[in-house]
Amino acid sequence: METTVQVFWVPKEGYSPDEYEDAFSCSPENGHFAIADGATESSFADLWAQCLVQRYTANPPQGTPPDSNTLIQWLSPLQKEWHASIAWDRLPWYAEEKARTGAFATLLGIRFEPPKPPEKPSFFQRLFGGGDKGSGLPKWHAITVGDSNMFQIRNNTLIKTWPIQKAAEFDSRPCLLSSNPNRNQPVWSQVQYLLGDYQENDIFILATDAIAKWFLQRHEAGTKPWQQLQEIKDDAEYAKFVTKLRKDFGMRNDDTTVILFKWIASKQS
Repeated sequence: METTVQVFWVPKEGYSPDEYEDAFSCSPENGHFAIADGATESSFADLWAQCLVQRYTANPPQGTPPDSNTLIQWLSPLQKEWHASIAWDRLPWYAEEKARTGAFATLLGIRFEPPKPPEKPSFFQRLFGGGDKGSGLPKWHAITVGDSNMFQIRNNTLIKTWPIQKAAEFDSRPCLLSSNPNRNQPVWSQVQYLLGDYQENDIFILATDAIAKWFLQRHEAGTKPWQQLQEIKDDAEYAKFVTKLRKDFGMRNDDTTVILFKWIASKQS
């Protein structure tokens, strides 16, 4: 199977693209996708969010699930990269003091195992049956800190929403990963991990909190919001779409990012 991928993003209304603090990274060839939401209240959150998603798609943390020591080691080079990217000598003292507390961001990453060729049943399995009773479908592994959300659609039905299940569960203080190692101790107990499976024509959507909340609100109202997202052709259409959601549905004025990808049959050579 292969993937078709679309990414749409728009900054807060009244802000320039340079002030966008979400981040995304896609590596369809590896089956790795990630999205992050930098916390506006912290300094250089956009750089930190970029560090997180790029690192995830290049080399996600291993383990099912990864333990806190694995995550600490995985984050360490990112924290050094973030620190090295800042021109500390050019910051006024108050900005330096704030920056030294660290940048903060959510992270949601998902990695897909490639489909395995079907195994031929043994003579005894053909004769008596038995063998693997599992789904036989290829697997995905997802990890998250915070309130960016994943949705999985199969046969035009929402079969998975994670980690947040209901629109009312979104709040203004999600758990966040920090570029400052000393600020992450409370995070390790809040890291969530999920394993699932996928098949041809499954659709996956990764979304930052504002549009993820809208998605769940519309689904709870009995509609299929993924159909609206699939109709969007380019960034200009997405910008108009988000503007309408802010006006008509009261969607929070926030950086808004969506990764939408679908598994399709591999092209035959």
